[in-house]
Amino acid sequence: MNEASLKKKISIQYILLGGSVLLLFTCVLGYMLLPDYRNALEEQREKAGVVITDRNGQILRILPDANDHLTIWYSIDSIPDIVKTCFIVSEDKRFRYHPGFDPIAIIRAVQSNIARGKTVSGASTITQQVVRLIEPRPRTIRSKIIEFICALKMEMQLSKDRILELHLNLSPMGRNIYGVGLASRTYFGKDLQSVNVAEAAALAVLPRSPSRFNPRWQSGQRMLVAEKDRLLTTMTELGLLSNQSLAVMVGPVIRFVNRPLPLEAPHLVDLVMARGGRQTGNVRTTIDLDLQKSSEQIVRSHKTRLHRMGISQVGLMIASVNPGEVLTLMGSLDYSEKDLGYNNAVVALRSAGSTLKPFLYALSLERGMQPSEEIPDTFRSYRTPHGDYLPFNADRRWYGPVSLRSALGNSLNIPAVKTIRELGIKDFYELLGSLQLCNPKIADSEEYGLGLAIGNIEVSLFRLVQAYRVFATQGLFGQLAFIAGETQPGPSASRVFSKESSYLVTHILSDPAARLLTFGNPDYLDFKFPVALKTGTSSKYKDCWIVAYTSRHVIGLWGGNFSGAPGSGASAAALGPILKELIVHLYSAEEPEAFPRPEGLEETTICWMSGKIARPDCPYTTKELVRTSETPGKCELNHENDRHDLASTYAHWLNRRETQQGSGRYRLMRSMHDPTNTIIDKFSSARGKGIEIVSPHNHDCFILSPHNSRKVLFRAIPRPAVDYVTWLLNGTEVARTPAPYEFAWEMSRGTYTVLAVTPYKNAARIVIHVE
Repeated sequence: MNEASLKKKISIQYILLGGSVLLLFTCVLGYMLLPDYRNALEEQREKAGVVITDRNGQILRILPDANDHLTIWYSIDSIPDIVKTCFIVSEDKRFRYHPGFDPIAIIRAVQSNIARGKTVSGASTITQQVVRLIEPRPRTIRSKIIEFICALKMEMQLSKDRILELHLNLSPMGRNIYGVGLASRTYFGKDLQSVNVAEAAALAVLPRSPSRFNPRWQSGQRMLVAEKDRLLTTMTELGLLSNQSLAVMVGPVIRFVNRPLPLEAPHLVDLVMARGGRQTGNVRTTIDLDLQKSSEQIVRSHKTRLHRMGISQVGLMIASVNPGEVLTLMGSLDYSEKDLGYNNAVVALRSAGSTLKPFLYALSLERGMQPSEEIPDTFRSYRTPHGDYLPFNADRRWYGPVSLRSALGNSLNIPAVKTIRELGIKDFYELLGSLQLCNPKIADSEEYGLGLAIGNIEVSLFRLVQAYRVFATQGLFGQLAFIAGETQPGPSASRVFSKESSYLVTHILSDPAARLLTFGNPDYLDFKFPVALKTGTSSKYKDCWIVAYTSRHVIGLWGGNFSGAPGSGASAAALGPILKELIVHLYSAEEPEAFPRPEGLEETTICWMSGKIARPDCPYTTKELVRTSETPGKCELNHENDRHDLASTYAHWLNRRETQQGSGRYRLMRSMHDPTNTIIDKFSSARGKGIEIVSPHNHDCFILSPHNSRKVLFRAIPRPAVDYVTWLLNGTEVARTPAPYEFAWEMSRGTYTVLAVTPYKNAARIVIHVE
């Protein structure tokens, strides 16, 4: 070999080596610059729309992804084999064997296109289609080259099953529906795992032309069925389907449906969507869809009756006691524009009414009161920073001495106000804060004042049901969950009330006799097993509430108008029949267990008059629960003449009672009477010996007007009761009043120092102004 030939050979070798190095460098550089598909499956799952389900996997709503695509993502293991087979035969018969491109398909496509003179066949593999579905590109030669190379890289980084899972979940199925899972539900009305061979074949050919094969149109169905038959014939030729199966699967054997996208428990789903952070994948809620639907049906069956009562909307929530999970949430009668139905009554803040009273009396029980202890239900006005406050019972009546059980059971307002005054407004407000019914950091307790006892604060039905659960859990408070897996475990729950106080409140609220005074015993509040319940109503019936619980469930109902318009019916009459039907439905198969009584309580015989443990000669007795550690003591009343003295707090009530009904067994205690025959008022502010002016209040200012009365009521409460009270204005005696120690004074302009003096020289002093 001469020198020239040798140099030429060496040059060629260098050129080949350089070219190889350049080609290798280009391939490595291209590999590095091309997308990385190692996490493609996880990334696409993350990007897919959200599917929100109930506790059993039933779909409530499907939320679109960033591209407005709707998908129900199925893992490859949960997709039936027949669906996988149909797609592979339809799209890429040699999918399991090629490296990302199919040379045989490419040659076939080239021959067909040359023979026809136009593009009639493609050679894209499933892998190449997945590349295009993940990152769509213009349909150009350059794009096809990039997809070709990317498919090679994808095959190197992902298994065939992972590539197939991407394809089956990303394939377009018409409109904004993507993936076989949602397509099966939308077009066949069934879960993907229930499809037959014909339906699987239809799903496999649908991505070829989703608009032409649209199953929502008759023409689309005919073309889809024809394409499906061709695929089934091919599968039979390949030995994947028997001739017998083919015979029964060809033709119009598919029953197409026009199933709308699910929209169940819409207000609950809105709450899920409103949570912080983007929800991804499948979100399983605690809702029981079957119970949700049946509850909605029950509530809506009362729509006409409620409308006659001026109530256009209802909110409902049912939660389990253990664990604390929301089972049903209905935010309005209809999720629509009608009557502002998109609003959610379950989370809206509304005036609480009497629904807070159980927590008030639970606090008083914690402080040592007994269910039999007497509270005066008598006329009384109070001075507050916002002006004079004069509470009334709902029926505008006064009932005199009532027990705590009767005050709570009958939802009396006046005893509640006296109880909060005794306990302290701040302490009760802080208790409500610990139950998440208010936020003490936002508003001070004095903003609400004594009216807090009868619910002048706004609460939501959700928080109210959550708070009432504390009684069913024997005093433990925990947050309710509506996302599965977020239930607050027992050890992290906080103790708010003792087991004894919680059970006593439950026993009162589930006692039909305790509410006879004002509610009677209507059928809709009569149950065959213990159901604790409490109603509440705001002014002018703008808000009607009823909350009930058993050992298993807590049920909350609100009725009213989102516009704030008043209704015309009390809570019990409006919502009681709905509650009755709900409870009957809940326990149609099995009644709930009885509430467990704590060991620290025992049942004993109580004197109905004194509220203490009865003696053998007590004529009126009742059974009552008492704490074994704090018994109320034995009755000391003298029952020989069947007449009983009342403290001076009852003077006004006794006067009205005797005027309207005549003399009864009650009389006003005088200092000369036997104190052992007196029912003592522990709520009077005139403790020991003294006197209190309860109307008007110190520094009250009155304005004379031709349109208003010129008289003002002066009223005092001496302790103990006396024969009379002397009234002096600016040192001049103007009246001497026996019980009920009140008189009306004709006003005139000026500033007056008012003195109320007893015969024992005890005096009370206030200053008033008349302008």
